[in-house]
Amino acid sequence: MRYYLFLKILFIGCLFYSCQNKGAAPTIKQLGDTLVYHRKTVDEHSNYFLKGDDQLDTTYFRASYPVFEEIKINTLISSIVHLEGDTSMEEAAHRFINAYNEYVDDNNGKSTATWNRDLQVDVVANTPAYLAIRTKQEEYTGGAHGDHVTLYSNFDRQSNNPITIDDIIRKQDKDRFINIAEQCFRRQEGLNTDDSLNGKYFFEDGKFSLADNFTFEKNELLFYYNIYEIKSYAEGGTELRIPYTTFKDLISEKGLHYINSIN
Repeated sequence: MRYYLFLKILFIGCLFYSCQNKGAAPTIKQLGDTLVYHRKTVDEHSNYFLKGDDQLDTTYFRASYPVFEEIKINTLISSIVHLEGDTSMEEAAHRFINAYNEYVDDNNGKSTATWNRDLQVDVVANTPAYLAIRTKQEEYTGGAHGDHVTLYSNFDRQSNNPITIDDIIRKQDKDRFINIAEQCFRRQEGLNTDDSLNGKYFFEDGKFSLADNFTFEKNELLFYYNIYEIKSYAEGGTELRIPYTTFKDLISEKGLHYINSIN
């Protein structure tokens, strides 16, 4: 019992030391940026510890994310990150840790596993035309395995409205674009034009479809399918890149505006 208490005190002391020695986050403004921001971290742990073979473990919530000087931009970030209604990262951390603590309390102070949530929010692009945010979350709250998701969010810098694929591809050319995307997908997956998309893939009725999850890269449009969207958990997420050169005649003026801002 004394050995357990000593390990617990040592663990908390290390956490305290690491928090006290974090330097102030620098202000970030990359080349061509129009928005200034700095990074902030939140790191909270449960007071309940689980003793393993040679170590102590505890439930934790960790997050690293940008904080912008413009309040309205932070409101946009909050709307895409806090999908469960939280108003701040601190509130999200408290709610997650409290949920675990209540779970342990309901089981007479016992737990067979700890929980964790790691949240990483990054600025992918910050140009005069658009802002792109990538949110990556890994979470485990019991069960056979954890869950992880990657979400891309793009905002027009003039209106601050979300950018959709309909803003990039002209409406009358949407079907042609989907056909081009399917060709890229089949080539990437090593499939022939007549190979079925049933079985290994989860496309509805075996018909290829675009992910709603996308962002701009220098030479391609990136679509990201999360786990279970089109493949099994074991297959993981799927990235599909479609070169701008393959659909340059289908891009709208607004789409060209976004693309040219990073080239």
